[in-house]
Amino acid sequence: MSDGQVPQSVADSSAAPPSISSANIHPFLDISPDALVIVDRNGNIVLVNGQTEAVFGYARSELLGQPLELLLPQRFHAAHASHRERYFSAPRTRPMGIGLNLVGRRKDGTEFPVEISLNPLLLDGTLHALGAVRDVSAQRAVERERLQQAQQIRLQADLLNLAHDAIFVRDPASRVSFWNSGAEELYGWAEQEALGRVSHVLLKTRFPVDLATIEAQVAHDGQWEGELVQTRRDGSTVIVESRWAGVRDEQGHPTTIMEINRDITRRRELEQAEHAVYAETAARLTFMQQVLDALPSGIYLVYGREARLLLANRATASVWGAQWSTDQPMLEFLATNGIALFDAQGYPMQPEQYATLRAVGRGETVLQQQEAIRRPGGSSLPVLVSALPLLQQPGTDQLGPLGEAVALVVHQDVTALKEAEYLKDEFVGIVAHELRTPLAALRGFADMLLVQTARRRGPKLADWQQEALEEIELAVKRLVDLTEELLDVTRLQAGRLLLQRAPTNVVTLARRIATFLQQTTTRHQIEVHTEHASLVADVDPGRVEQVLTNLIGNAIKYSPQGGLVTVTLWEEAATGVVKISVQDHGIGIPGSQQAQIFGRFTRADNAQAWGISGTGLGLYICRELVERHGGQLWFESRENVGSTFFLTLPIGAHQKSSEPPSSP
Repeated sequence: MSDGQVPQSVADSSAAPPSISSANIHPFLDISPDALVIVDRNGNIVLVNGQTEAVFGYARSELLGQPLELLLPQRFHAAHASHRERYFSAPRTRPMGIGLNLVGRRKDGTEFPVEISLNPLLLDGTLHALGAVRDVSAQRAVERERLQQAQQIRLQADLLNLAHDAIFVRDPASRVSFWNSGAEELYGWAEQEALGRVSHVLLKTRFPVDLATIEAQVAHDGQWEGELVQTRRDGSTVIVESRWAGVRDEQGHPTTIMEINRDITRRRELEQAEHAVYAETAARLTFMQQVLDALPSGIYLVYGREARLLLANRATASVWGAQWSTDQPMLEFLATNGIALFDAQGYPMQPEQYATLRAVGRGETVLQQQEAIRRPGGSSLPVLVSALPLLQQPGTDQLGPLGEAVALVVHQDVTALKEAEYLKDEFVGIVAHELRTPLAALRGFADMLLVQTARRRGPKLADWQQEALEEIELAVKRLVDLTEELLDVTRLQAGRLLLQRAPTNVVTLARRIATFLQQTTTRHQIEVHTEHASLVADVDPGRVEQVLTNLIGNAIKYSPQGGLVTVTLWEEAATGVVKISVQDHGIGIPGSQQAQIFGRFTRADNAQAWGISGTGLGLYICRELVERHGGQLWFESRENVGSTFFLTLPIGAHQKSSEPPSSP
């Protein structure tokens, strides 16, 4: 077949291509909205319309006679020539939009997407191809935008399904159009079951205000937040924290509402339980405050190393003579109101000696420490102070800030007791003083008779007379000791007991006392432990000997079954004191009587049950003597286990802290 002839398959077909002359085709070309290009079998451009010029940017004269590949990107030229040959071999109509991704090229080199329809055409009796080219750049842009939007919607849906919150979207009529997995989990309704349902009907929602008010706010502000009560599929109730966001169209009318609901049922239950506990605690505190206010003693709670006030009863203000503000540190309160504290001997106390600060600062238990409060008006109030550190267990209600020490402090006004004690001490002093002379005479005569009889001077005494004289001597000795203790008490109370201070090696003193007292018992073993050969304290050696003799003697006396008595001495350079402990494994002190054990004429019940004699003045005198030295005396004890008494004495000026320790 020669060029220009119609293939036999086409010529014989009932669908032969239309035939038109080149003279008549021009009017039809220019009325088309698409770019029309007619090419011959060789691929040369024969005719184009005006739209072709507009689409590709070429003038008609620049296109005529040129190969069609001029309108294609260079990379498609070879392939297109092959396609053209096949098309002319079997020409047919190919409509637009059959899924091909075709690209055109403008005169300026820019490329753009196109759709092309092809039709065979007999022009002046020769086979040509008529191509209608349509620029689909705008269409492709719209398609890409729609695809991106669809991908974004799918991504958003996937993200919403990952959320633990219940999220659903509904139209203005509240019909559900989206229902995420969080909503399925929270409410129990599957997505397909919820779609198209009215949300507040499905969930039996109870609103805090009427629904119309909420919808009006969404229409006005575009959002709403609040709490809703809803019902799950199984009939259980759920409380949700709900947030609504409205979407409007171009005219400003709501089109969709997205509702995000978070389950806060457990939180509300916990809050209700917390409120109940808080109300119960507040009621208990109120009741406790009423009880405390009814007590005559000043009682207060403090926390932290600064002893900040937590609460106090009404009597506390009377004791101090001023109102202590909550959370105010103790030292600030005292300084602001001009309040000063004095010890039992009338000496000003240092803050580290205050019972309250010792309890919160060092965790010490202070029982019935004698103090005198000089109040803002200048009056003085004698008190007994007890301060007890309170242990706060983890997981329990905290009295103060977590990790801060808390202490309960009691101030007992002992003005009346002091007056009664003064009269009693005066009487005891007079009686003790008057007893000294007759007791001295009685003891002297008893000693003389025993000595003379032993030397065989005078008549020989019968055995019963000898025993009677020995009993008289022993009784007189006990009366003399009691008289001396009563006189010491009188001196202490009257402030007439003077200390003769001197640098004293308390290690040597303790060893000497232990050696002496070891001779009085065979059932006890007295041991002295220390790492120092010398610990020098600025003390009255006679009075310290009296204290240690009493404490070690008590350890022997109150261990009737025998056992080990341990005396330990060490230095606390940081606080400038020598510490001494005396430990026994005896009958101990009952817990119910430990608070009174330093009182005068006070003895534990179990000591009397064991038949152990005593005056009940020894520990009182010991504490008074230690405190007059500027030290402290306290103890730890468990009944039927034993007791340990501790005392501190001020380090003397001659003590060398750099002295290397040596074995005792």
